[in-house]
Amino acid sequence: MGTRSRLVMVIASALAAVVVLGVALKYATRSRRPDTVVVPGVRGGGFPFAFERLRERGLRVAIPSAIHFQATSSPMVAGQTPPAGTRVKWGSVVTLRTSWGPIGSPGGPDELPVYRVPEFRGKTLGDAVAWTEGKTIYWETDLPPLPPSSAKHLFDAYVVRSQRPAAGSGLKLWVRVAGRGVRLTPLALDVGLR
Repeated sequence: MGTRSRLVMVIASALAAVVVLGVALKYATRSRRPDTVVVPGVRGGGFPFAFERLRERGLRVAIPSAIHFQATSSPMVAGQTPPAGTRVKWGSVVTLRTSWGPIGSPGGPDELPVYRVPEFRGKTLGDAVAWTEGKTIYWETDLPPLPPSSAKHLFDAYVVRSQRPAAGSGLKLWVRVAGRGVRLTPLALDVGLR
């Protein structure tokens, strides 16, 4: 076999390896992520749950109007577009619409713990919400409309711009007001899109 024949064989072998590798990568990639997915039903659930369920399916989420979020009353999903059961391309956008649930009344012991409030400005809303977990406190925020988002969790799509009370302040669920019962003392967070 001549030098030219060997060169042709080497080139043909290299091309065959590239084709086989390309086909293998195509199918390996396809097995990790489907071309289409069925939109799950999230109507009636809270927004954080709905956001995570849709993201698990490889869908992006949009929320067209601002929603008020409180620790005692999570807004519920009243509708979604496209509807549950629709087959869409992986990475498609699902838009959620809101409804409001009842707002809870504070109840519990007279002696409440006081928590030292950290600095949340510049951090994600998810960081602030994680801090509240397991604590007897009340927090609230207005979430601005969310364009199609790929954030892992709903609250990670927002960043805290300001807070009340300020970092270093003491915070407890409520304070007694003479002749009026109690007044909630929320951790109020002003947020914007990341």
